[in-house]
Amino acid sequence: VPGLRFLCLRASVKDGQVLAGHSLVITLGGEVPQLDSIPGVVGWEKNDKGQMGPKLANMRSSMDPVKLAEGSVDLNLKLMKWRLVPELNLEKVMKSKCLLLGSGTLGCGVARGLLGWGVRHITLVDNGKVSFSNPVRQSLFMFEDCLNGGKPKAVAAAERLKQIFPGVTAEGHELSIPMPGHPLSPATEGGV
Repeated sequence: VPGLRFLCLRASVKDGQVLAGHSLVITLGGEVPQLDSIPGVVGWEKNDKGQMGPKLANMRSSMDPVKLAEGSVDLNLKLMKWRLVPELNLEKVMKSKCLLLGSGTLGCGVARGLLGWGVRHITLVDNGKVSFSNPVRQSLFMFEDCLNGGKPKAVAAAERLKQIFPGVTAEGHELSIPMPGHPLSPATEGGV
């Protein structure tokens, strides 16, 4: 079929806009040879109906950034197990659920450590807001979290954990937890 045109679409997204500037249009020219039989080529095999067809491969896991991140984290954990703690049960660690009371300096560090050791379910509880002094000391906060009175610390920390590793299930709850042995005033009872 001389004159047949193919569009080789190469779309990319930049600044929220879809671009197709690197696409090509190829025009088929010349005579197309007529084949009496299907040549033996790699990638073709008989399908369920006994007809020759292309061999399809699902490449999703090697192209999806979230799947790539999960595979990289899993490989990292296997290497840590192999080198540091051979008796570590990675499945048990990944299925563990951790509740962190406090999203300050210690809570941020512990949450990052848990993420590094493969914990995939982290819940943070804190009643504070991110202040301007927090981002330099607490690794899960950014300057933007301080603006407009500050985001709730637990919520901001959970959001950042998801940005660091999309495979984590992280939740933040704004809740006040009274210190044991300290009296509660009627004004603070509603936030507990």
